[in-house]
Amino acid sequence: MVSESLLTFLLRSLRRRLTLLSPASLVLLGFSALILIGALLLLLPFSVASGNSIRFIDALFTATSAVCVTGLVVVDTGTFFSLWGQVIILVLIQFGGLGYMTVATLLALALRRRIEYRDRLAIRDSFSLDVPGGAVRFVLDVLRYVLWVEGVGFLLLSVAFLRRFPLPWALFSALFHSVSAFCNAGISVFSNNLEGFALDPLVNLTIMGLIVIGGIGFVVIRELVEHRRLNSLHAKTVVVTTAVLIAFGAFFLLLAESSNPRTLGAFPFWGKVMAAFFQAITPRTAGFDTVPIAYLRPVSALLLIFLMFVGASPGGTGGGVKTTTLALLLALVRSTLRGQEGVALFHRRVARSAVRRALAVFCFGLGLVFCSTTLLFATEKGDPLDLAFEVVSAFGTVGLSRGVTPNLSDLGKLGIIVTMFLGRVGIFTALVAMGVARERKELFVYPEERVLI
Repeated sequence: MVSESLLTFLLRSLRRRLTLLSPASLVLLGFSALILIGALLLLLPFSVASGNSIRFIDALFTATSAVCVTGLVVVDTGTFFSLWGQVIILVLIQFGGLGYMTVATLLALALRRRIEYRDRLAIRDSFSLDVPGGAVRFVLDVLRYVLWVEGVGFLLLSVAFLRRFPLPWALFSALFHSVSAFCNAGISVFSNNLEGFALDPLVNLTIMGLIVIGGIGFVVIRELVEHRRLNSLHAKTVVVTTAVLIAFGAFFLLLAESSNPRTLGAFPFWGKVMAAFFQAITPRTAGFDTVPIAYLRPVSALLLIFLMFVGASPGGTGGGVKTTTLALLLALVRSTLRGQEGVALFHRRVARSAVRRALAVFCFGLGLVFCSTTLLFATEKGDPLDLAFEVVSAFGTVGLSRGVTPNLSDLGKLGIIVTMFLGRVGIFTALVAMGVARERKELFVYPEERVLI
């Protein structure tokens, strides 16, 4: 009786404390809880294949990579983990792709609980919505889009995999890769990722389509579904920037790697084009590969670092500083060169607050990458380019690696874990949750004076 009263008191106390959390703190705590639960589940004996054992740091790394939809792995997913372990990773990827607030909202709706205003604010922040109104309906729309897109991906990949594998393994692999691709995770149950399917058009086109749809963001997806065209400035910016980055990346890789016998050089021309587009799309935070990333030439690795740093789009399943940040910074440079006061995109003036936020996100992103890279330089042995590649891949929640991940020290793994986490939840969300960043009313204005540039 006493124990039941104590448990009731603790639960009420916990609930009361949770209600006092800010929306940003709620998101941060939610992702942390998902990662911890996933790590504990992966530590259980039935999660690993017979004869294998896993340390906590490796379980934590794997769970973080799955929830943060990154794709970096310290052990081979297909051989090290049992079927149950792979299912746990699949569920973590799905939850991570949907986002903590989406999962929590769907669970609350299933239990017929009221969605508090604070939760609606958290949903707004998670998906970069303008207002909290209609947040619950938006979550339901997200679930519908996810089921449709992943379902179509599952059917297409099933057709492709049934040509090579027995029925049960083909269906499970199709489901796993459909979820992993749409959520931009890049985790594969195949030991060589998708390199064995480099010349399979059905697998390539399906995975590329899932990555792009998941990366452009649920706000853009809903606009395209409901209006059949791009109405908002945000949607136009996302789609155009995404298309330009993919086309530029594919063209650059085709030029740089066509004569490389270890990558595109071994393929026919149509295969080179398809592989170039695949490798240009996957740095948009997906992490799959059809050619060995470790064998890419340094100039190609630098291009991928740039694409990974930019990442996906707001409200999507990927990380990075986002396509809209890049577009706004380029528009700011253009307006500065032309001597214009405001920043405009597609004949629309952009709010100054959005431009300032883009600058802050870009600077914070560079700062995080610099600190994480410095840590790896101090703790790990290896090529500096490979180490920097690993850090940016973690920040952009991409998952591409040049062979560094399995050999990281425990301190290096912790650094990558933190980078993956901040890359997924968002730097601003983390800063707001920690009380570093907050809106303050400007009570007075300092006198203006020039600084030479």
